[in-house]
Amino acid sequence: MRITKNKRLVTTAALLVAAVGLTGCSFGSPKNMASSSSSSTQSSSKLAKDEAVIQAARKLNVAGHYQASNKKLSAINIADLNHKGYGTVKTEFFDLQKSNDKFLLKTAKGSKSVTTNHATHATTTTGTNHSFDSYNKFTGDYLFYNDDDGDRIQSELDIDTDGTVIQNNNDGTAFHGYATIKPSSAKGVLSYDVSTGTNDTKTIDANVAIDVTWSNGETETYYGYTAYDGSTVLTDGQSYHHDQVNEVWTQD
Repeated sequence: MRITKNKRLVTTAALLVAAVGLTGCSFGSPKNMASSSSSSTQSSSKLAKDEAVIQAARKLNVAGHYQASNKKLSAINIADLNHKGYGTVKTEFFDLQKSNDKFLLKTAKGSKSVTTNHATHATTTTGTNHSFDSYNKFTGDYLFYNDDDGDRIQSELDIDTDGTVIQNNNDGTAFHGYATIKPSSAKGVLSYDVSTGTNDTKTIDANVAIDVTWSNGETETYYGYTAYDGSTVLTDGQSYHHDQVNEVWTQD
């Protein structure tokens, strides 16, 4: 069929419109491309910054500055460790943290060392934590009470007979510390009524006080007692969100 001049113009215009449409579908708008490029650049920059933190923390660890190394690691947002490309950083982060905590705990256990020098020889006596010897019922594994609260990371607490403390968290992290125990007559300490399985609060009379020094230098006191159902319970006695207790642990 013969194509007239007008038909040729219409056909040409239609082809141009189709070509423009295909170009838009294939390559996307410049605005979207710029946004994607900017986001990628920011992620790469953040990763490079965290890699530098790991390198600095590693140097401090090798030099024996374990607490400073942990402080350096705290500059990394733990949530970022699950992002794409963070596999190596995540592994080194937890390896360094574990190494730092190991040596800090060793230092804490030996902090009571006493050296006496005599004319003919020198004797070194290292203090050992025997404070739990008479309080074995307060050692062992504990579970975090009220762990259904979505904004809490605490999961498990383990207190060894030598005073070593490890708190495992829901996000895969762990806190390490060293504890001593002593009798306590504290009264009116805030806790949960764990025998009811509810979040009802109550006050208790403590039997013992467990002082924990965490590897980052922070200290915390847990008050231990026996609940009505016979279970062993620890509470820090601090309020949380006005109507809850900050930390309560029940023996597993």
